[in-house]
Amino acid sequence: MVNCDCLHNGSWNFTDLVEQNLTAAGVDLVNLPVPLGGEDYKVWKPDYKGSFSVRSEKQLIRRRYPNLEGTNLLWRDSVHPSLAARNWKLLRGACATLDNVKSRFKYQVINKCYLCNSEEESLEHILWSCTYASKAWLWISDVFGILPHQNVTTVYKMAKGKSRMIKDLWFLAILMICSKLWMSHNGFIYNNHKVSWHFFQKKVFNQIHDYSCRLKGYMFNCQDDLQVLSYFRVRHRKVKINDRKECFWVPPRHNELMLCYDGVARRNLGRAGAGVVVRDENANVLGAMSVGFGIQTNYLAELLCIIVGLEWAIKFGVADICIRTYSMVAVLVYSGNITSIPWILRSRWVAVKARCNDIRFVHSYREADFAADNMAKRVCLLEDGVGLSYDNRLDFIISIELPNVTYFRFD
Repeated sequence: MVNCDCLHNGSWNFTDLVEQNLTAAGVDLVNLPVPLGGEDYKVWKPDYKGSFSVRSEKQLIRRRYPNLEGTNLLWRDSVHPSLAARNWKLLRGACATLDNVKSRFKYQVINKCYLCNSEEESLEHILWSCTYASKAWLWISDVFGILPHQNVTTVYKMAKGKSRMIKDLWFLAILMICSKLWMSHNGFIYNNHKVSWHFFQKKVFNQIHDYSCRLKGYMFNCQDDLQVLSYFRVRHRKVKINDRKECFWVPPRHNELMLCYDGVARRNLGRAGAGVVVRDENANVLGAMSVGFGIQTNYLAELLCIIVGLEWAIKFGVADICIRTYSMVAVLVYSGNITSIPWILRSRWVAVKARCNDIRFVHSYREADFAADNMAKRVCLLEDGVGLSYDNRLDFIISIELPNVTYFRFD
């Protein structure tokens, strides 16, 4: 809520003491947000639209725990729920291995692996260092031609460049081997089932074949994919044919300014930034800017970059502006009702819109605005996240080097 003593007839009215305090705090009194006017209304800050919801209240009071890396890969449609549940326990380390029993309950037990009967038992040893584990990883590595890894996220990224079908099948094989190693360990302890490598390999092979029916990805029409699918007797899938699309954009209209935007954030809540490239009706670069937003979400970074870019581009003296961005969310938000705009940006949007005759939104592919995309990503790497700008008319640059814009294709 704004103190009504600071507002008079829709404009700011500060006392001398308040002005001194704001100036000492580093507030620019010249560029203060323009009051929207009208009646005051309450704003629920945790929600972007300012409306109270039980969901936002729950997010405030609930106890947050750190996210366990790799869980987003387990709970997918391509992974059977029972297989995902077993590997989730292994990922959390919630397993009654002898080292955990000894440390938690202070029991003096002989710590020796039941599978190899040679080294001390731990979860890492059972899944990766044991004799049976080494045989299993060597076998599956020879089939796929990929080296396994203990980290779930890393092991999935090891299949980079492969088809979606092979990626999911590789990840399924990793989860199945980890699950069967632990179940073989429990079977020997509780049911006295002796472990046989050939029986273990056959069980893993059959389970991979059975669970492969959940995989819906495409395959590549190459020898490697066909060889792996035939080895596990998996039904061949469709071959995805890449349809190449030409990415281009047309220059702005007469007496119109084009602003190419891109806003990014490292992770969904991380260091965010934006890149803006300004061009005239002849597609000449008039200026460029990259600015950091600190810690923000992807959604807010996409919306902030348009507001900041418009406020900066007004100095070029063109009232008709074309905004080109790959973010369809930003296009829909600013093209719709003002209530869809986050409450923290509404006053700035109203102020900048009042200074423009026409604001036109155009959606394009990310590849068509690689200059703004590169600037936005590079500014996120800066520790201070300060804004950087380049002005062609004043012939000076305080910025990262712009990519060569001659790669753009105009129609």
